[in-house]
Amino acid sequence: MLNDASCFKAVYIVCGYTDLRSGMDRLAALIETQAGNRPYVPDTPYLFCGRRTDRIKGLL
Repeated sequence: MLNDASCFKAVYIVCGYTDLRSGMDRLAALIETQAGNRPYVPDTPYLFCGRRTDRIKGLL
């Protein structure tokens, strides 16, 4: 758990439903293909939401 998020330069929320069973390589590929961003930007988390909206998965 992250208690302090002041160290992040930016936070990206990926819109749409994502299969949360996906691993980090698959999530990084989604970021590259959909957004055109490099997924390995330091201090930048990407947040994904699954079908159940009470759970999120983050890629830092």
